[in-house]
Amino acid sequence: MKSSQKRKAGKLRQPLLEKPLLKSAIFRGYGFPILVSVLLHALVVVVLLLNWSDQEKVVIAPPKSIKASVVEITQPKIKPKSQVQPSRDDKASKRTDDQARKKRLEDRRRKAEEKRKKEIALKRQKDAREKAQREKEEAERKEKLRQKKLAEDKRRKQQEAQKHKDQERLRAAQEQKARESALLAAAEQEEKDLSQADYYTGVLRGLVAQQWNRPPSARNNMLAVVQLKLSPFGDLLSVRLVTGSGDEAYDRSVIQAVKLAAPFPELKKLERRVFNNYFKTINFRFRPEDLVR
Repeated sequence: MKSSQKRKAGKLRQPLLEKPLLKSAIFRGYGFPILVSVLLHALVVVVLLLNWSDQEKVVIAPPKSIKASVVEITQPKIKPKSQVQPSRDDKASKRTDDQARKKRLEDRRRKAEEKRKKEIALKRQKDAREKAQREKEEAERKEKLRQKKLAEDKRRKQQEAQKHKDQERLRAAQEQKARESALLAAAEQEEKDLSQADYYTGVLRGLVAQQWNRPPSARNNMLAVVQLKLSPFGDLLSVRLVTGSGDEAYDRSVIQAVKLAAPFPELKKLERRVFNNYFKTINFRFRPEDLVR
């Protein structure tokens, strides 16, 4: 029975000793003696319980004295884990990995930079296109305004030129009309003046014919031209022979008849214009047949 109890107690102790926490507690200071004491008391309690079930009357046996001594257990030194030195292959692999990682980072940075530069270039191109489009539209607008202004200036100049032409044509027509009117009036006036001149020339010729005495040597078809200078009042200022007839007696008779016929008060009735044009200086052509009364 004692051997069975010992086996049971051993079985009870074994699981406890296998636990890591208990092992660590056993090997630290006074833990082991205390543990032994606790186990012995537990063993006594187990025995008592077993005897209680076998005997009707429980006999409490006095506890046996147990001599315990403190046993110092030297704890084993825990060796530090040896650091595994990396091999050359591991170093090369790590260096390759570092280089690959660095290359990937550089590739990402390069791609990001390229993307950024590309976006900047695209934005600049877009801005340049928009600016060029704005400049083109502004240039087209200015060109349209310039063409419109040129067209307006051209139309205004054409209108002004046409207006000037119309004015010139109207002025020319008016001047032509005025000239024609003046010419017509002058022609009418000249005709009127000439009529008056013919009339008063006839009057003067008649007055001279009345005073002419035909000389014996006078023959028909003789011609004597004398020039008279008269005043507006009809006074004879001078008389001279311009063209002689070849017969001195006939020429003297003509000059003598003019002097005797003067003055000519009938000239006072003439307008000064008519007098100046026709009678201020006048040439008379005398033939014997014209002087016959």
